[in-house]
Amino acid sequence: MADAICERLADGESLRSICSDDEMPAKSTVFKWLGLIPAFADQYARARETQADSLADDIVDIADNKALEPNDKRVRIDARKWLAGKLRPKAYGDKVAVVGGDKTDAPIRHSHSFDLSAASDEELDVIERFIRRSANAGGDQGGEGATEG
Repeated sequence: MADAICERLADGESLRSICSDDEMPAKSTVFKWLGLIPAFADQYARARETQADSLADDIVDIADNKALEPNDKRVRIDARKWLAGKLRPKAYGDKVAVVGGDKTDAPIRHSHSFDLSAASDEELDVIERFIRRSANAGGDQGGEGATEG
C-alpha cells in the first residue's frame, strides 16, 4: 500500500485524492505511518520531490492546451508552480541572491558619505542645523514638529 501511495504521489496526484479511494487508508493514517515508519517517511519524501517534476510536466501540458481559457490556464499553472517550488525549492523555487557582507552583517546595509571639504560656511551651518534637529527629534528626519534651531 505504501508503494501505491508513493507511486500515485510521484505521478502528481494529491494525497487527499489518493486517500479518498475506498481501498486506501485515511490521510490521518498515512500521517501516523510517516511518524512511525522511517522507511516509509523516506519513500514518501522522495515521492513528494518527484511529484514536483510531475507538476512541472503538467505546466507544459496546460500551457499547450488550446481548449482552456487563458485565465483558467494561469490559475492552474500558478498553483502547480507554487507547489513545485515548495516541494523542490532548489529546482523550482524563486531564486533570491543576497550579495555582500559576511555572517555578522544585516542582510542589507545602507550608508552614505559626503565630501564636505568644498562646502561653504553657510552650507555647513544648514547641515549642522539639520543634524541637530534630527538628533533632538529622535531621528525623525521628516521635519514635522521639529523647530529649526
